[in-house]
Amino acid sequence: MSIQYGYYLPVGNVFDSVRFVSIAVKMTGFGTTAEQKQDKNGTPVWTISALVKRGEEAAGMENFSLTAPAKVAEAIGRVAELTPVRLVGLAGGKWAKAGSDRTEWSFLVIGIEVQA
Repeated sequence: MSIQYGYYLPVGNVFDSVRFVSIAVKMTGFGTTAEQKQDKNGTPVWTISALVKRGEEAAGMENFSLTAPAKVAEAIGRVAELTPVRLVGLAGGKWAKAGSDRTEWSFLVIGIEVQA
């Protein structure tokens, strides 16, 4: 169980480098009852995985939620692995598991742009 706060704030360009890894269906539920997550309007939600680097920190994987039609996700899926990209509309939110004082970041984007 997690405590969800219903807002994300724009975080600007917090990563020095972002390289696309993959896009996948974001699921809700478990086992045979699992379904693709959708927003309140029925638009599918996807998870974009990327290798990110910030400052002197080691590069690491990060996931970003994207709400978009399947056609947009299919186009993003054609981006070659490890292609440099820019995260469009990056927003972040913090959440904590119930009974824990540890918080985690989660991120949303409205798209990606391939960088030259």
